[in-house]
Amino acid sequence: MTGQEILVARHGETEWNRRLRWQGLSDIPLNETGLLQARELGHLLKNENIRAVYSSDLKRARKTAEIVSEILGISDIKTEPRLRERFLGKFEGWNSIDVARYAGIPEENYEVLETDELIIDGLEDVEPWENFRLRIWQAFLDIASESLGEKVLIVGHGGVMRAIYLTINTDYSGFPPFQNCEFIRARKTGSKWASD
Repeated sequence: MTGQEILVARHGETEWNRRLRWQGLSDIPLNETGLLQARELGHLLKNENIRAVYSSDLKRARKTAEIVSEILGISDIKTEPRLRERFLGKFEGWNSIDVARYAGIPEENYEVLETDELIIDGLEDVEPWENFRLRIWQAFLDIASESLGEKVLIVGHGGVMRAIYLTINTDYSGFPPFQNCEFIRARKTGSKWASD
């Protein structure tokens, strides 16, 4: 392999995902659909020659990583607490529509909450986007340094994927929310990262 490649995946579905409830650091387990999605992700990645799996320590990411790792024949998952989702304070457990109402966003436009991290920066208790982005990016760079020359998988959260994607691409608009068990590829050639 020339350069370096890191795959970054979102965890499988939870009941809170299904009900559009914000999770943040709340430690919600996968539901039955999420368990199935994790198995599908494992089979999808079977021929990727992944050498190591890193995971957020929250249950939904950790369980997804365990299922994928078993299918890939990787026995050791490296847990990284810095890969936790963004802390959403008192809004954890709230439905997206209720948060939109609270933030003064028209209910029919609540989907903007899934694609615009800055829009909630002004809400009390919420971890500032820039703090979160830097936390995730530093964890990503440390994993990249530790796994130099190997293709690895990071299992995290939707916010984790956005933080990595937006740090690499620097374009804040025009991308969809990442679905459960969707993944992106981050590739490094020379000193530059790119993603798709």
